[in-house]
Amino acid sequence: MTTATSVDVLTAFPARYCAAWSQDDLATFLDVISPEVRWEDPLLPEPFVGHEGATGFFQGARLGFPDMAFELVGEPLVDEANGRVSAEWVMTGTHTGEFPPGAPVSGNSFRVPGSDTWEVDADGRATSVHAHYDTLTLLKAIGLA
Repeated sequence: MTTATSVDVLTAFPARYCAAWSQDDLATFLDVISPEVRWEDPLLPEPFVGHEGATGFFQGARLGFPDMAFELVGEPLVDEANGRVSAEWVMTGTHTGEFPPGAPVSGNSFRVPGSDTWEVDADGRATSVHAHYDTLTLLKAIGLA
């Protein structure tokens, strides 16, 4: 039997997740996601599953945007019955590394609004991540569109 995720765990999750992305520490990042996480992001050609895919995604993003940070906007929306939480955020950073692979480094800064919806287990780790943001806004800001 699966233990339900508490409202407190769900409400706290977006801040933990954004803090994990905003520092260059893979272990902290992996601590907020399940080893079996299913991840969907508009920049990915297809979803990935597991820590291996999450590691590659995190390291690629941190390589391209070493100063990347996420700031929450407003309060999260909690769906306790389904163990889900959504939150809006603003992603900022500077394109100082190669991302995507083979792309020229622009040195441009960006500020991109978006949101995520997470399914979170009782231990406070995301079992699924669904990112929503305008990739064209990001690509234009870093000079790739």
